[in-house]
Amino acid sequence: MTFSMYALLGDKAPAITNESLATDLKEFFRNEENFSLQFEQIPFAKNKTLALRWGAWLVRVSYEEGANVAQDSADISKIVGSAAPYDISGIAKRIRVVFSDDSTREYTNQIVYLMDFLKEIPAVVIFDPQQRDLVR
Repeated sequence: MTFSMYALLGDKAPAITNESLATDLKEFFRNEENFSLQFEQIPFAKNKTLALRWGAWLVRVSYEEGANVAQDSADISKIVGSAAPYDISGIAKRIRVVFSDDSTREYTNQIVYLMDFLKEIPAVVIFDPQQRDLVR
């Protein structure tokens, strides 16, 4: 089953773009076997996304900002309440990560590594929409 994560970027987070994400992710996974990263335009998407692949397994990563992100952050704030480390209700920037199915758990390490990558970003709050909870 596919699943996603939202890395909400607070005011103290560094400036991020899809291009800077590509550079940082290439560096982060530089020693990974069978790893590749390309920009791809998916149907109905306004901007290109990053396609990270380990062989045939795919993870899509994209930087997003604007009113839709702010509305999602307000909704997430209502869900998590005081569990958030600070007020996330007005955040209008995020990194969205969508993981392909890994029912055989062959890519568990890569999932953990990507979570570690996100956790290293200053002022980030990671939300798991499937569990409706923060990732700690």
